[in-house]
Amino acid sequence: MVRPLFTFATAMVMSVACLAQSSRHVILISIDGLRPEFYLDSQYPTPNLQHLKNGGLYAQKMKSVFPSYTYPSHVAMLTGAMPARSGIYYNAPVGSTGNWNWFLKDIKAPTIWQALKAKGLTTSAVQWPVSVGEGIDYSIPEIWDDNHAEDRISESRKYASKGLVEEIEQNATGKLNGENMSEEFVSMDTNAGRMAAYIFKTYKPNFLALHFACVDGAEHGAGREGEEVKLALANADNAIGGVLEAVERSGLKDSTTILIVGDHGFMDIHGVLRPNIWLKQNDLLEVAKFQPAGGSAFLYIKNKAALDKVKKVLQNLPYSQKKLFSIYDRNKLDEMGADSSAALALAAVPGIVFSGASVNKEGVLLKDELGAASGGHHGYDPNFPEMYTGFIGYGANINKGTVIPIMGVEDIAPIITKLLGVDFKAPDGILLPGIIK
Repeated sequence: MVRPLFTFATAMVMSVACLAQSSRHVILISIDGLRPEFYLDSQYPTPNLQHLKNGGLYAQKMKSVFPSYTYPSHVAMLTGAMPARSGIYYNAPVGSTGNWNWFLKDIKAPTIWQALKAKGLTTSAVQWPVSVGEGIDYSIPEIWDDNHAEDRISESRKYASKGLVEEIEQNATGKLNGENMSEEFVSMDTNAGRMAAYIFKTYKPNFLALHFACVDGAEHGAGREGEEVKLALANADNAIGGVLEAVERSGLKDSTTILIVGDHGFMDIHGVLRPNIWLKQNDLLEVAKFQPAGGSAFLYIKNKAALDKVKKVLQNLPYSQKKLFSIYDRNKLDEMGADSSAALALAAVPGIVFSGASVNKEGVLLKDELGAASGGHHGYDPNFPEMYTGFIGYGANINKGTVIPIMGVEDIAPIITKLLGVDFKAPDGILLPGIIK
C-alpha cells in the first residue's frame, strides 16, 4: 500500500512553447504501470500529463513485451530490441532468489547509452531499471539489497556516480534514506523527480532517463482503480511538474523534448495457479520447471523427453484447469520476441496469475493448484487490452497533434536517437511516421 507523507499541492501545469526545430536534450520519464486512460480520461488527477498530451502528441495505446514486465520493457525502450535479442527476459535472472537484472553488462543488444556516448553526448539515469555500470555520466541506478528491499537508496548510493547523491542531498532533497526512498511511500517518486530536476538544471545532459515506481506498487496492492493508485498517480504527475519547471529554469525549454512512457498496464486479479504442482505430482521437477511471470509462466526443460512428458501432463488436465490458460509453443514465442530459452509458455486468462510454488515451507506438496489472490498484476500477453501502456511526446521537434493508434515499447529508441541526431539500428523497433517534424 502506498501512504502519503504529506498533503499534495495542486500539480503545476506549465506552458512550454516549442520554438526550435531540433532537440538537443531529451528527457524520458517512465511511469511504471502507466495506463493510457491516465492521460486520455480527465477524471484522473494528471493535469501535467494531460497538458503534455494536449500540447504534443500521444499514443492511444502502446504494447509491452512478453511477459509484460518492468525490466524487459525498459530494456526494449533503450535498445529497440525484444527480450529474445536483449537477453533480459524477466525482472530477475531465471533461478535467482533475490538479485534482479541490475547491470548494463547483461544486456546483449546494443543500447542507446552506448550510441550516445560514442557521439560524445552526455547522459543521466535516475532510478532507471538495468542501469548499473559504466557509461552513464550522471547515474543513480535502481538497485536494492533483497534483505532490505524497501530501501531503494542505500545500494543505489553505492553504485551511483561518485558524490552525486551527496551533492543532490545538499542542494535538492535533504538526507535520503530507506523511508523517503521506499516504494511504500510516494515520497520516493517525489525525490526521484527532484534528483532528475537537479541533474538537468545543473549538468544539462543531452539525455536523461527517469523512472517512477510508486504507481506500479499501488496497482499491485489495490488493483487498477484503488484510491492508492490515484494518490500515487497524482504524486507522479506533480513530480513531472517539477522536472518541467527545471527545464524552464534551465533556459533550455526550446531545445528540449519530453517523452512520457509506461512499461505495462495492469490487470485486477482474483486467483493464483501453481503449475509446478502438476510437475511435482508427476515426478518431473528434476527435469522441468515453470518460471512464473505474473500472468504467464515459462517452461524450462533439461531434455526433449521432459518436454513431451510435460505436454502430456498439460493435455490430461481437467477442463476446469485447462480453461485457465493457453499454451504458447516455441513458434508463438519466437513471433512475440520472448525468452529464447523457454520450451513453451502458459498464458493465463484475465484475473489469474501464476506462482512457482509446489511445496510449503516444510517441503510438503501443496494440495491446491488454484488459490485466491487480490490486487493487481501484469506479465500477461501484451495484446490484452488491460496490458496496454502509454506514450506522450512534447516539446522540441515533436509533431504536435499527431495521434498514434498503436505502437510498441521497442519503438521508443528510434525516437530518442533521431531527436538527438544519432545513428542507431533498432532491430525490432521503427521510427513511426508523424512523430518527429
